[in-house]
Amino acid sequence: MSGFKTPSFWYREPGSATGLTEYALFPFSILYGAGQKMRRQLSISERVSCPVVCVGNIVAGGSGKTPSVAALWTLILESGIAETPWILTRGYGGTLSGPVLVDPTKHRADQVGDEPLLLAARGMRVVVCTDRVEGAWFAIKSGADLILMDDGFQNPRLHKDFSFLVIDGVSGLGNRSLLPAGPLREKPEDAFARAQAVILIGEDRTGVRSLLPPALPVFSAHIEPQKQPDQSGSYIGFAGLGRPEKFRSTLKSLGLELKSFHGFADHHAYSADDFKMLFEEAENSSATLITTEKDFMRLSSDMRMNVDFLPIELVFDDFAGLAALMRKGLVEANTGGEGK
Repeated sequence: MSGFKTPSFWYREPGSATGLTEYALFPFSILYGAGQKMRRQLSISERVSCPVVCVGNIVAGGSGKTPSVAALWTLILESGIAETPWILTRGYGGTLSGPVLVDPTKHRADQVGDEPLLLAARGMRVVVCTDRVEGAWFAIKSGADLILMDDGFQNPRLHKDFSFLVIDGVSGLGNRSLLPAGPLREKPEDAFARAQAVILIGEDRTGVRSLLPPALPVFSAHIEPQKQPDQSGSYIGFAGLGRPEKFRSTLKSLGLELKSFHGFADHHAYSADDFKMLFEEAENSSATLITTEKDFMRLSSDMRMNVDFLPIELVFDDFAGLAALMRKGLVEANTGGEGK
Protein backbone atom coordinates (compact mmCIF):
# COMPACT_ATOMS: atom_id res chain seq x y z
CA MET A 1 0.00 0.00 0.00
CA SER A 2 2.34 2.66 -1.21
CA GLY A 3 1.50 6.16 0.01
CA PHE A 4 -1.17 4.80 2.37
CA LYS A 5 -1.98 6.31 5.76
CA THR A 6 -4.58 4.68 7.96
CA PRO A 7 -7.81 6.71 8.37
CA SER A 8 -8.54 7.33 12.05
CA PHE A 9 -12.15 6.10 11.79
CA TRP A 10 -10.93 2.63 10.84
CA TYR A 11 -9.89 2.09 14.43
CA ARG A 12 -12.78 3.60 16.32
CA GLU A 13 -14.28 1.40 19.02
CA PRO A 14 -16.74 -1.17 17.60
CA GLY A 15 -20.22 -0.07 18.60
CA SER A 16 -19.30 3.61 18.87
CA ALA A 17 -20.97 6.20 16.66
CA THR A 18 -20.37 5.83 12.91
CA GLY A 19 -18.97 8.96 11.26
CA LEU A 20 -20.31 10.47 8.04
CA THR A 21 -17.30 9.40 5.96
CA GLU A 22 -17.50 5.84 7.17
CA TYR A 23 -21.26 5.73 6.59
CA ALA A 24 -20.87 7.09 3.05
CA LEU A 25 -18.30 4.39 2.24
CA PHE A 26 -20.45 1.42 3.28
CA PRO A 27 -21.92 0.84 -0.23
CA PHE A 28 -18.40 0.59 -1.63
CA SER A 29 -17.49 -1.89 1.11
CA ILE A 30 -20.37 -4.11 0.02
CA LEU A 31 -19.15 -4.02 -3.58
CA TYR A 32 -15.57 -4.68 -2.50
CA GLY A 33 -16.56 -7.68 -0.40
CA ALA A 34 -18.65 -9.17 -3.20
CA GLY A 35 -15.82 -8.70 -5.68
CA GLN A 36 -13.27 -10.36 -3.41
CA LYS A 37 -15.52 -13.35 -2.76
CA MET A 38 -16.28 -13.80 -6.46
CA ARG A 39 -12.57 -13.64 -7.29
CA ARG A 40 -11.79 -16.46 -4.85
CA GLN A 41 -14.68 -18.59 -6.10
CA LEU A 42 -13.80 -18.21 -9.79
CA SER A 43 -10.02 -18.60 -9.49
CA ILE A 44 -8.13 -21.86 -9.88
CA SER A 45 -5.14 -22.28 -7.55
CA GLU A 46 -1.93 -23.72 -8.97
CA ARG A 47 0.13 -26.16 -6.92
CA VAL A 48 3.91 -26.08 -7.04
CA SER A 49 6.38 -28.83 -6.19
CA CYS A 50 7.29 -27.71 -2.67
CA PRO A 51 5.28 -26.63 0.39
CA VAL A 52 3.89 -23.09 0.42
CA VAL A 53 3.42 -21.37 3.78
CA CYS A 54 1.49 -18.10 3.63
CA VAL A 55 1.80 -15.28 6.15
CA GLY A 56 -1.14 -12.94 5.67
CA ASN A 57 -3.56 -10.70 7.49
CA ILE A 58 -7.15 -9.51 7.41
CA VAL A 59 -6.53 -5.79 7.71
CA ALA A 60 -4.89 -3.30 5.36
CA GLY A 61 -1.87 -1.55 6.78
CA GLY A 62 0.63 -2.70 9.38
CA SER A 63 -0.19 -5.79 11.43
CA GLY A 64 3.29 -7.23 11.90
CA LYS A 65 3.60 -9.47 8.83
CA THR A 66 7.24 -8.66 8.06
CA PRO A 67 8.63 -9.45 11.55
CA SER A 68 6.40 -12.55 11.53
CA VAL A 69 7.93 -13.69 8.23
CA ALA A 70 11.44 -13.14 9.59
CA ALA A 71 10.65 -15.09 12.77
CA LEU A 72 9.01 -17.95 10.85
CA TRP A 73 11.97 -18.17 8.47
CA THR A 74 14.24 -18.68 11.49
CA LEU A 75 11.82 -21.17 13.05
CA ILE A 76 11.62 -23.20 9.83
CA LEU A 77 15.41 -23.50 9.68
CA GLU A 78 16.04 -24.11 13.38
CA SER A 79 13.31 -26.74 13.68
CA GLY A 80 14.40 -28.56 10.51
CA ILE A 81 11.12 -28.09 8.66
CA ALA A 82 13.08 -27.08 5.55
CA GLU A 83 16.73 -26.60 4.60
CA THR A 84 16.46 -23.87 1.96
CA PRO A 85 13.31 -21.79 2.52
CA TRP A 86 12.80 -18.83 0.22
CA ILE A 87 10.59 -15.83 0.89
CA LEU A 88 8.20 -14.84 -1.90
CA THR A 89 6.76 -11.34 -2.01
CA ARG A 90 5.24 -8.90 -4.49
CA GLY A 91 7.65 -6.17 -3.46
CA TYR A 92 5.18 -3.38 -2.68
CA GLY A 93 6.61 0.02 -3.55
CA GLY A 94 9.17 -1.41 -5.99
CA THR A 95 9.34 -0.99 -9.75
CA LEU A 96 10.73 -4.43 -10.67
CA SER A 97 8.09 -6.96 -11.68
CA GLY A 98 10.50 -9.90 -11.34
CA PRO A 99 11.12 -12.62 -10.72
CA VAL A 100 14.33 -11.34 -9.15
CA LEU A 101 16.44 -12.51 -6.21
CA VAL A 102 16.87 -9.48 -3.96
CA ASP A 103 20.49 -8.42 -3.49
CA PRO A 104 20.90 -5.77 -0.76
CA THR A 105 24.27 -4.75 -2.21
CA LYS A 106 22.72 -4.03 -5.60
CA HIS A 107 19.02 -3.27 -5.24
CA ARG A 108 17.26 -0.24 -3.74
CA ALA A 109 13.93 -0.01 -1.96
CA ASP A 110 12.36 1.82 -4.90
CA GLN A 111 13.22 -1.20 -7.08
CA VAL A 112 12.26 -4.17 -4.89
CA GLY A 113 10.37 -2.65 -1.95
CA ASP A 114 11.55 -1.83 1.55
CA GLU A 115 10.40 -5.02 3.28
CA PRO A 116 12.10 -7.43 0.83
CA LEU A 117 15.28 -5.37 1.09
CA LEU A 118 15.14 -5.53 4.89
CA LEU A 119 14.70 -9.31 4.89
CA ALA A 120 17.47 -9.83 2.33
CA ALA A 121 19.81 -7.61 4.35
CA ARG A 122 19.33 -10.07 7.21
CA GLY A 123 20.63 -12.90 5.03
CA MET A 124 17.31 -14.36 3.87
CA ARG A 125 16.72 -15.44 0.28
CA VAL A 126 13.91 -13.25 -1.04
CA VAL A 127 12.36 -13.36 -4.50
CA VAL A 128 10.23 -10.45 -5.69
CA CYS A 129 7.63 -11.14 -8.35
CA THR A 130 4.27 -9.56 -9.09
CA ASP A 131 3.09 -12.97 -10.37
CA ARG A 132 3.23 -15.20 -7.30
CA VAL A 133 3.06 -18.46 -9.26
CA GLU A 134 5.93 -17.43 -11.52
CA GLY A 135 7.90 -16.28 -8.47
CA ALA A 136 7.34 -19.59 -6.69
CA TRP A 137 8.62 -21.62 -9.65
CA PHE A 138 11.63 -19.31 -9.95
CA ALA A 139 12.50 -19.95 -6.30
CA ILE A 140 12.04 -23.72 -6.68
CA LYS A 141 14.27 -23.86 -9.77
CA SER A 142 16.85 -21.89 -7.79
CA GLY A 143 16.87 -24.43 -4.96
CA ALA A 144 13.99 -23.58 -2.61
CA ASP A 145 12.48 -26.52 -0.73
CA LEU A 146 9.80 -24.36 0.93
CA ILE A 147 8.11 -21.11 -0.08
CA LEU A 148 7.33 -18.65 2.72
CA MET A 149 4.90 -16.21 1.12
CA ASP A 150 4.78 -12.71 2.59
CA ASP A 151 1.17 -11.59 2.16
CA GLY A 152 -1.04 -13.13 -0.54
CA PHE A 153 -3.62 -14.65 1.80
CA GLN A 154 -6.40 -13.08 -0.30
CA ASN A 155 -4.68 -14.03 -3.59
CA PRO A 156 -6.09 -17.39 -4.75
CA ARG A 157 -3.70 -18.09 -7.65
CA LEU A 158 -1.00 -19.96 -5.69
CA HIS A 159 -2.13 -22.96 -3.63
CA LYS A 160 -1.19 -22.66 0.03
CA ASP A 161 -0.37 -25.69 2.17
CA PHE A 162 -0.41 -23.79 5.46
CA SER A 163 -1.66 -20.26 6.18
CA PHE A 164 -1.01 -18.00 9.15
CA LEU A 165 -3.14 -14.96 9.88
CA VAL A 166 -1.21 -12.22 11.70
CA ILE A 167 -3.30 -9.98 13.97
CA ASP A 168 -2.10 -7.07 16.07
CA GLY A 169 -3.60 -7.43 19.53
CA VAL A 170 -3.74 -3.69 20.17
CA SER A 171 -5.52 -2.62 16.98
CA GLY A 172 -7.32 -5.92 16.35
CA LEU A 173 -9.80 -5.77 13.48
CA GLY A 174 -10.51 -2.06 13.83
CA ASN A 175 -14.14 -1.04 13.34
CA ARG A 176 -14.73 -4.47 11.74
CA SER A 177 -15.90 -3.00 8.43
CA LEU A 178 -14.66 -3.97 4.98
CA LEU A 179 -12.53 -1.67 2.83
CA PRO A 180 -12.89 1.25 2.32
CA ALA A 181 -15.23 1.92 5.28
CA GLY A 182 -12.88 -0.07 7.49
CA PRO A 183 -9.56 -1.91 7.37
CA LEU A 184 -10.85 -5.41 6.62
CA ARG A 185 -9.75 -7.09 3.39
CA GLU A 186 -12.47 -9.71 3.77
CA LYS A 187 -15.04 -10.94 6.27
CA PRO A 188 -13.25 -12.38 9.32
CA GLU A 189 -15.27 -15.61 9.28
CA ASP A 190 -14.16 -16.29 5.68
CA ALA A 191 -10.51 -15.67 6.58
CA PHE A 192 -10.65 -17.81 9.73
CA ALA A 193 -12.10 -20.69 7.71
CA ARG A 194 -9.04 -20.75 5.40
CA ALA A 195 -6.35 -20.24 8.05
CA GLN A 196 -4.51 -23.02 9.85
CA ALA A 197 -3.30 -20.79 12.71
CA VAL A 198 -3.32 -17.23 14.04
CA ILE A 199 -0.29 -15.27 15.25
CA LEU A 200 -1.54 -12.75 17.81
CA ILE A 201 1.03 -10.02 18.44
CA GLY A 202 0.98 -8.24 21.78
CA GLU A 203 -1.74 -7.95 24.37
CA ASP A 204 -5.26 -8.73 23.15
CA ARG A 205 -6.84 -5.37 23.98
CA THR A 206 -9.70 -5.62 21.49
CA GLY A 207 -11.08 -9.07 22.26
CA VAL A 208 -9.83 -10.74 19.08
CA ARG A 209 -9.63 -14.16 20.75
CA SER A 210 -13.37 -14.09 21.43
CA LEU A 211 -14.03 -13.77 17.69
CA LEU A 212 -11.90 -16.76 16.68
CA PRO A 213 -13.29 -20.26 16.11
CA PRO A 214 -12.45 -22.44 19.15
CA ALA A 215 -10.66 -24.99 16.96
CA LEU A 216 -8.33 -22.42 15.33
CA PRO A 217 -4.89 -22.51 17.03
CA VAL A 218 -3.64 -19.15 18.33
CA PHE A 219 0.03 -18.45 19.01
CA SER A 220 0.93 -15.40 21.05
CA ALA A 221 4.01 -13.39 20.15
CA HIS A 222 5.61 -10.12 21.13
CA ILE A 223 7.96 -7.59 19.59
CA GLU A 224 11.39 -7.07 21.14
CA PRO A 225 13.89 -4.36 20.14
CA GLN A 226 17.22 -5.88 19.15
CA LYS A 227 19.16 -3.04 20.72
CA GLN A 228 18.65 -0.38 23.38
CA PRO A 229 19.23 3.16 22.09
CA ASP A 230 21.28 5.51 24.25
CA GLN A 231 18.90 6.92 26.85
CA SER A 232 21.17 9.83 27.74
CA GLY A 233 20.39 11.72 24.54
CA SER A 234 17.22 13.09 22.97
CA TYR A 235 15.60 11.95 19.74
CA ILE A 236 13.37 12.99 16.88
CA GLY A 237 11.49 9.98 15.61
CA PHE A 238 9.94 9.45 12.20
CA ALA A 239 8.28 6.55 10.44
CA GLY A 240 6.34 5.82 7.26
CA LEU A 241 3.99 3.02 8.28
CA GLY A 242 0.31 2.19 8.04
CA ARG A 243 0.09 3.19 11.71
CA PRO A 244 3.25 5.22 12.50
CA GLU A 245 2.08 5.93 16.05
CA LYS A 246 3.00 2.32 16.91
CA PHE A 247 6.67 3.20 16.44
CA ARG A 248 6.27 6.31 18.55
CA SER A 249 4.83 4.17 21.35
CA THR A 250 7.75 1.76 21.06
CA LEU A 251 10.27 4.59 21.42
CA LYS A 252 8.44 5.95 24.45
CA SER A 253 8.30 2.49 26.03
CA LEU A 254 12.11 2.33 25.82
CA GLY A 255 12.33 5.44 27.96
CA LEU A 256 13.67 7.69 25.22
CA GLU A 257 13.26 11.46 25.34
CA LEU A 258 11.35 12.35 22.17
CA LYS A 259 11.59 15.99 21.14
CA SER A 260 9.08 15.34 18.37
CA PHE A 261 7.74 12.64 16.10
CA HIS A 262 6.78 12.73 12.41
CA GLY A 263 4.44 10.18 10.85
CA PHE A 264 4.45 9.58 7.09
CA ALA A 265 2.37 7.35 4.82
CA ASP A 266 3.24 3.66 4.52
CA HIS A 267 6.19 3.02 2.17
CA HIS A 268 6.78 6.79 1.95
CA ALA A 269 9.60 7.72 -0.45
CA TYR A 270 11.66 10.24 1.50
CA SER A 271 12.61 13.25 -0.59
CA ALA A 272 15.52 15.63 -0.14
CA ASP A 273 13.06 18.19 1.25
CA ASP A 274 11.73 15.69 3.79
CA PHE A 275 15.18 14.94 5.05
CA LYS A 276 16.24 18.58 5.06
CA MET A 277 13.30 19.34 7.35
CA LEU A 278 14.11 16.42 9.67
CA PHE A 279 17.86 17.07 9.73
CA GLU A 280 17.49 20.78 10.46
CA GLU A 281 15.04 20.10 13.27
CA ALA A 282 17.40 17.54 14.79
CA GLU A 283 20.38 19.86 14.47
CA ASN A 284 18.52 22.80 16.03
CA SER A 285 17.39 20.72 19.01
CA SER A 286 20.65 18.74 19.41
CA ALA A 287 18.71 15.51 18.90
CA THR A 288 19.37 12.27 17.04
CA LEU A 289 17.08 11.16 14.23
CA ILE A 290 15.72 7.65 14.75
CA THR A 291 13.44 5.55 12.55
CA THR A 292 12.38 1.97 11.86
CA GLU A 293 14.62 -0.52 10.09
CA LYS A 294 12.08 -0.61 7.26
CA ASP A 295 12.20 3.17 6.83
CA PHE A 296 15.99 3.08 6.99
CA MET A 297 15.95 0.89 3.88
CA ARG A 298 14.20 3.68 1.98
CA LEU A 299 16.83 6.31 2.80
CA SER A 300 19.68 7.21 0.47
CA SER A 301 23.23 6.40 1.59
CA ASP A 302 23.80 10.08 2.42
CA MET A 303 20.66 10.22 4.57
CA ARG A 304 21.60 7.02 6.41
CA MET A 305 24.79 8.60 7.73
CA ASN A 306 22.71 10.92 9.92
CA VAL A 307 20.00 8.52 11.12
CA ASP A 308 19.84 5.75 13.70
CA PHE A 309 17.34 2.92 13.36
CA LEU A 310 15.72 0.49 15.76
CA PRO A 311 15.79 -3.16 14.63
CA ILE A 312 13.08 -5.37 16.10
CA GLU A 313 12.32 -9.08 16.19
CA LEU A 314 9.19 -11.10 16.80
CA VAL A 315 9.42 -13.68 19.59
CA PHE A 316 6.95 -16.56 19.77
CA ASP A 317 5.75 -17.49 23.26
CA ASP A 318 5.45 -21.16 22.19
CA PHE A 319 8.19 -21.72 19.59
CA ALA A 320 8.12 -25.53 19.88
CA GLY A 321 4.34 -25.78 19.71
CA LEU A 322 4.14 -23.62 16.61
CA ALA A 323 6.90 -25.62 14.89
CA ALA A 324 5.14 -28.89 15.71
CA LEU A 325 1.81 -27.65 14.34
CA MET A 326 3.39 -26.40 11.12
CA ARG A 327 5.28 -29.65 10.59
CA LYS A 328 2.12 -31.69 11.18
CA GLY A 329 0.06 -29.42 8.92
CA LEU A 330 2.53 -29.62 6.05
CA VAL A 331 2.71 -33.41 6.30
CA GLU A 332 -1.09 -33.65 6.19
CA ALA A 333 -1.31 -31.21 3.27
CA ASN A 334 1.11 -33.30 1.24
CA THR A 335 -0.41 -36.70 2.04
CA GLY A 336 -3.94 -36.12 0.85
CA GLY A 337 -5.05 -33.28 3.12
CA GLU A 338 -6.29 -30.02 1.71
CA GLY A 339 -4.48 -26.73 2.07
CA LYS A 340 -6.36 -23.48 1.66
